[in-house]
Amino acid sequence: MQKIFLLLQAADGRKVWNSTDERLRRVVCRCNNKYKVKGKKSCENRHIDDKVLYQAFVNTFNAMVENKEYFIDKWEEELNNENVLVRYRAKLFMGILADAEPIEEFDVDMYFRIIEKMTVFDGEKIIVSLLDGTEIEVVI
Repeated sequence: MQKIFLLLQAADGRKVWNSTDERLRRVVCRCNNKYKVKGKKSCENRHIDDKVLYQAFVNTFNAMVENKEYFIDKWEEELNNENVLVRYRAKLFMGILADAEPIEEFDVDMYFRIIEKMTVFDGEKIIVSLLDGTEIEVVI
C-alpha cells in the first residue's frame, strides 16, 4: 500500500480548482511541489478533496465519542507520566471528551485542538494521528 498524501506538512497545500464557476468549484489538498519546475511533474502524489478529509475528521471524532471510556482510561494512565507535555495533553483531551457529543459537520477549531496530521494511503484509507500520538484508521 503506497502512501499518497501527508496533510499539514509544509510541502502540502489547499488549492481551489475552477474558482470562477461555483458549479465546478473544488477545494483540494495537493503537494505544493507537484509542479515546482514549469512543465515538469516533480511529485507523484495525487490530490484529495477537502470534503473527504472533513468527513474523515468527523468519523474520527465520533469514534472517540463512542469509545469515550477507552480513551479516558488511556489518558488517566498518562496523568502519571514524567513528561509534562504528555500529562498536559491527557488533561486537555479528557476535558474535550468529557461532555462531547457526536458531530455532523467539520469543526475547524476542534480539528486543530486534537489532530496532528492525516496520512492518506492509496487503497482508500486515512490514518488520523492525534496530538497525543494515538492513530485512528478511517476507511474512505
